[in-house]
Amino acid sequence: MYNFFKSDKGIILLLTFVFFAVLPFFYLHQGLLLIDTGREFYIPWQITKGDVLYKNIYNQYGAFSYLFNAVLLYIFGLKIKVLATVGILNSLLIIVVLYLIAREFLSKNISFLFSILIIFALVYRTFLYNSNLTYSFAIVYALSSFLVSVLFLIKYIKNGKNYMAYSACFFAGLSIANKYEFCLYPLILIYVFCFIRPLGLKNIFKAFISFLIVPVICYGFLLFQGININDVKQNIILFNNLINAPSLNLFFRKTGVFFDISYLLSLIVQNKFFAVFAIIPILNVILLISLFKKVYENKALFVLILCSIAASAKSFFYLNVNHMGVFIFPVCMLAFITLLSITEKKQQKFINLLMCFCILLFAANDFASLKHKNFLLETSKGSIYTFKKEGQIIEQVCGYISNNTKTTDKIIIMPEGSIMNYIIERNGDNYYYSLIPLLYNDVFKEERILNHFKNNYPEYFVILPINNIEYGSRFFGVDYAQNFYEMIINNYNLVEENNDIKIFKRKNL
Repeated sequence: MYNFFKSDKGIILLLTFVFFAVLPFFYLHQGLLLIDTGREFYIPWQITKGDVLYKNIYNQYGAFSYLFNAVLLYIFGLKIKVLATVGILNSLLIIVVLYLIAREFLSKNISFLFSILIIFALVYRTFLYNSNLTYSFAIVYALSSFLVSVLFLIKYIKNGKNYMAYSACFFAGLSIANKYEFCLYPLILIYVFCFIRPLGLKNIFKAFISFLIVPVICYGFLLFQGININDVKQNIILFNNLINAPSLNLFFRKTGVFFDISYLLSLIVQNKFFAVFAIIPILNVILLISLFKKVYENKALFVLILCSIAASAKSFFYLNVNHMGVFIFPVCMLAFITLLSITEKKQQKFINLLMCFCILLFAANDFASLKHKNFLLETSKGSIYTFKKEGQIIEQVCGYISNNTKTTDKIIIMPEGSIMNYIIERNGDNYYYSLIPLLYNDVFKEERILNHFKNNYPEYFVILPINNIEYGSRFFGVDYAQNFYEMIINNYNLVEENNDIKIFKRKNL
C-alpha cells in the first residue's frame, strides 16, 4: 500500500481525495449569478428550445461550450447542479492533467504540491473566476482541452508516436472551438511538427484533419440549423465592434490586460499579496533567455515554455490571478517552477517552500471569501449560495414574475439578469439579453437596440441596480441608455418598485 501511494497512480488518487474533501465547503458557493454566470445557464436553455447560436442568440465566444451544455441540460434537466457537476468534473480533469504534465519535468513531491496549489488558486475561488461555476464555461473547457493537448504534444516529442500528435491536434481544435485565449497555440504545433519532431507531410495532413474535427462538427451543426452567410457577416461586424470598443479598452486597462501604469498601481494596491504573481509571464521570458541553451537542449521543456508564453499573451504585463488571469496562471506557474528547478539542485527545497506558501495564501483567501456567500437562494432549479444582495434581488424579481405573469410573457431584464429568465422559465430577448455599457454603447449601438424593441415590445421590462463602472458607466437608464429608459416610460407602467428594482408592464396589456 505504501508503495502504491508513492506511485503516480497513488498520488493522483490522493489528489482526487483532496479535491473532493474540499468540495463540500465550496459546492454551489461560486460564481456571480446576475452577471456572467447566469448567461451560462440561459443560452444553453434557449438552444434546447431550438434557437440557434449566432443567428438568434448573440454569442461572442466559440460554439462548443454552449452546444455541449445544452445537450447536458436536455438530457439531465434544467437544474443548476447539472452544470455545476460538469464544471467540477472538468476541474478534476484540469488538476490531473496538470499533475501529469508536471511529472514530465518535476519530482512527484513538487508536482503534487503544484496540483494542490491549483486546486485552491483556480478551482475553489468563490467569485466569477473559478473553474466550477464560472463567468464562461468556454474558458474552462478551452483550458482543459489545451492542457490535454499540451500533454499529448510533450509525449509526442519524447516518443515520436503519431497518434500522440493527432491527439494533441484534436484537443487543440476543441480548445479553439471554445475560446480564443489559446489561439497562438496552433503555431507551436506547426513548429513542433515541422522542426522539433518532423511529422511528415502526409501525417501533418492527418493532424490537420484531427484539429478540424470538433470545429467542423460544431459549426456544421449550426449550418444544419440554418445559419447563413448574412448571419456570419453580422457576427463579424459585431465582433469587430467588440474588439474596438472604447469601453472594452477601459475594462482591459482596469484589469491589467492592457498596460496602463496608473491602473497597474491601483491593481497592485487592490490585490496586495496576489500582485506578486502578476509578473510570472515576464519572469518566464527572462528565465528562458538566461537559460536558453540549457532549456533548448530539452525540447519538451522548451515547448512547454513556449506554450506558457503563448497562453499568457493576453495577460503578459499583469497576470491578474483575482480576475481572468487565473485561467492562465496554472501553465505560467508550471513553466516558472520548471525553469527554477533546472537552475540548481538546491532550488528544490526553495520550490517546495514556495508551493506551500502559495497554497496557504490561496486556501486562506478561499475560505475567508465563503463568509460573503452566505445567502441560500432556493429556486425551482435547485438551491445555491450567493451574495445576500444578489440573492434578495433574484428572490424579489422571480417572486413577482412567477405570481404576476404568464408563461408566454417575454421578460427583459436590464442591464443583465438572464439567470432569472432561466429560473422561472420566461423567455428574454436572445440577442439583447445583456445591455451592459460595452454592448449597449459600442457593440450593438443604441439606434439598433431602440429600433429592435420598438418593433418587438416585450410584456415586461425589469431594471436592476447593477453597477457597471468597470465599463465607464454606472447604472442603466441613469448614466447610460437614457433614451431606452425614456422609451420604457412612454410605453410601460411602473407596477413594482422596491430596493431600486423597477418592474414595468406594457400599457394596454
